[in-house]
Amino acid sequence: MSFITPESETYFKSGLAKSAFHRSIYQELPLDYYIPSIQAAQKLTMELTLRRIAPKFYQAHDSFLMFYKPYEVVNTSLKRQNKAAPLWRDTIDRVVKDTRFYDLNKITQGSDELSILAATRFLLSLLRRIDFEYIHNLQRQAQGRPQTPAVAEGILKDAINASLETVQEAISEYSEGKEVAEEAVSVLVGAGGHGFTKEALSVLRFLEKPDEFRKRVRLLKFARLFYTRFLTAVPTSLVHQQLSSFYGGVNGITRMFSERQLVDILPSELVLTQLGDVGRALLAVKLAQRQLSVYQRAASVKPIIFIDKSGSMAEPFEGYRGETPKISVATGLALALHRKLDADVYLFDTEVEKVNPAKVVETLLTIEADGGTDVDPVIEEIARLGKQEYLYVIISDGITSSNEEILKKFIASGLAKRTKLILVPYASDHYNWVRVLKSFGNVYYAKDVAEFEAAVKSVLSSF
Repeated sequence: MSFITPESETYFKSGLAKSAFHRSIYQELPLDYYIPSIQAAQKLTMELTLRRIAPKFYQAHDSFLMFYKPYEVVNTSLKRQNKAAPLWRDTIDRVVKDTRFYDLNKITQGSDELSILAATRFLLSLLRRIDFEYIHNLQRQAQGRPQTPAVAEGILKDAINASLETVQEAISEYSEGKEVAEEAVSVLVGAGGHGFTKEALSVLRFLEKPDEFRKRVRLLKFARLFYTRFLTAVPTSLVHQQLSSFYGGVNGITRMFSERQLVDILPSELVLTQLGDVGRALLAVKLAQRQLSVYQRAASVKPIIFIDKSGSMAEPFEGYRGETPKISVATGLALALHRKLDADVYLFDTEVEKVNPAKVVETLLTIEADGGTDVDPVIEEIARLGKQEYLYVIISDGITSSNEEILKKFIASGLAKRTKLILVPYASDHYNWVRVLKSFGNVYYAKDVAEFEAAVKSVLSSF
């Protein structure tokens, strides 16, 4: 494709003779360089109004470039007059001289995405308020007088004010939202956290589906909030207890903290049983007061977290600002436990998958409303892992019954005693596998964030 120059036939056929700017607006680059972004702004404006508003190419051209180029270049490149489109030139001149535009340009200049956003919002607002053909006729009816008729003046002023306010709001919301989301990604994933596809946080998504964009920002923001919250909520004593567990090989001597350590009582303590009734009574007192010495074992205990990622989990909890997504709280917990206690994290709906923090964040960026949730893959995965020293935690807002054969094997394995369920926000607890967990006191209910945190505290205390 040959370069489009201000002298070329293509330049005039595209209507760029009506542009409010001289060729100096391009600086050292050819016009072709800017065309994809200009066309993006033009296309988005038409699509967002179902083609009820169709900006001319020269209007999209000027709108994009005045936000993309430095203010000094924009200001000095304005034509003093343009007989081909005097009203358009007058409109752009008024915009450029507005202090609000100066402030906006400092933010958008050099940014392709912010300039497309600004240009699209500017065109949408301006062309909804100004019928350039109508105002042009008013000017013609002014019988050659240089000033714009009062009615046209009022229309222009109001339209420009509204358009700049619209651009300010859009740039502010998008920039702040994206900053919050990307900062959350960085915290949740760590170094390299910006390697994700940003489609969910793109200008295109913000323009076409602003509510969807806000949803993604909210999911990430609250995941980060509760990740930080649960990091501090997991007490240092629990981490120490994990390192001094009654599972694993012998690693020293410590004071008893659980009856399950009876098998590890030191022989020197068991000697009391040979001293008759008095000795046995003394042993019983020391047992009741947890004063017996036992072998300390190296840890192999760790939590295994299964999080329901069905679409309904993206809905908010009751209370707590009324907007806290259930999956954000659950993933915040899971990632905190992953970092502090080396927990394994799984996501499931109709299938189950072991994931890393990056995959968790990707799920928050892509979760959609859907219908399927199946607990059988979760139960089968717990059975496959098969370790009694693990603590298995399932977090869900509603699951179907389990296959009877799978459930029987699960019960026979003894792993049901090591499996905890947090139901949010009071999903049905009448399913067969839930009744099994209830029989061991392993079902916790959470209709809001406060109850979820209480449930987590209870689960962690069972280590």
